[in-house]
Amino acid sequence: MSLSPQSQLILRNKEQFDEGNWLIINPDDASLFGSLSELSLMVLHQYFDVFSQATRQREAARFASQDIINNPESLQLSATTGNHTHIFAPFICQADNITDVLIFMPKAKAHLAMLMAMAGAIAGNGHRVHVIGENRGGIKSAGKTMQSYGAVDKLDSARHCSWLTCYLENAPTGFNIGDYLAKDTYTSQGTQWKVCSLPGVFSHRELDAGTAMLLSELPATVSGKVLDFACGAGVIASYLLSAGSKASLELLDVSALALWSSAQTLHSNNQQGMLIATDTLQGVAGKYHAVVTNPPFHTGVKTDYRITREFIQGTRQHLLPKGTLYLVANRFLPYAELLAEQFSQPKLLTQDSRFSVYFAQS
Repeated sequence: MSLSPQSQLILRNKEQFDEGNWLIINPDDASLFGSLSELSLMVLHQYFDVFSQATRQREAARFASQDIINNPESLQLSATTGNHTHIFAPFICQADNITDVLIFMPKAKAHLAMLMAMAGAIAGNGHRVHVIGENRGGIKSAGKTMQSYGAVDKLDSARHCSWLTCYLENAPTGFNIGDYLAKDTYTSQGTQWKVCSLPGVFSHRELDAGTAMLLSELPATVSGKVLDFACGAGVIASYLLSAGSKASLELLDVSALALWSSAQTLHSNNQQGMLIATDTLQGVAGKYHAVVTNPPFHTGVKTDYRITREFIQGTRQHLLPKGTLYLVANRFLPYAELLAEQFSQPKLLTQDSRFSVYFAQS
């Protein structure tokens, strides 16, 4: 498997790892670690896909939402492979003896700001935080965020990527993820409910137009065991419960930030649910009366149909007899054809110039 451009830039500067104790945050490429096998590393994954690839973790992980409310650090998995300790979690507050933190550039600037604060608190003054990313992915503007913590230099630039280094002079003394949790009130179809979300979560601080269209077609009578696939901040699941549904909700996402946000959203509305961390439906054993979703079609800045294609292919085996699927997608995406391959007579419920809402039954 070929390495990502960022991973290639890291290996081009491998001598950087000869000194210090390193934490890597959100690597986009599990293959990188085979080339760094002799190094002792800690790795924080906020996304389950690369975590599972790096650790060969194939089973989905389940967390009760109320457990996360009772212990905000309980949404965490860890595994050691050789010299590397991999952690799947939305955040870590401390790590012993870390001198260097290397962040893979996230898509959202607010997400980078949160990661810089966390990394600065972990490393402390006199140490370094590095950010690496593709030029078209926003790395050129990352220096502005980094400068508030200390002087910033460009270590290297190649493979259409850049590596920036911040020498910490104004590191925060601690990190509290709650400081970054936004709380908003949404209204749709006569139902009002609260939504909590962290930077980096889909549609942070706004009700996505596609999701709003899906909610307009969801019957509040949905009941039984219901899966909210690619749940984000828990918008759909919490809406259903707030609208009077008696369903038992399970919320699935690849992002630890999304799952942690979903727990906060459910709690803010006096609700509970089961949270599932996995990539697509990998390792999910349950069957459902209904599945609801506004699935992603991007990986980073790239259009990627894989997640939804694998989801649609796998959904039918996870639906009980006469189980239903409600899905919203951008109108230009070829999901009608994918649904027709797996379901007999899928229906287009509504459509506008941007989005389409589909219904299918097993």
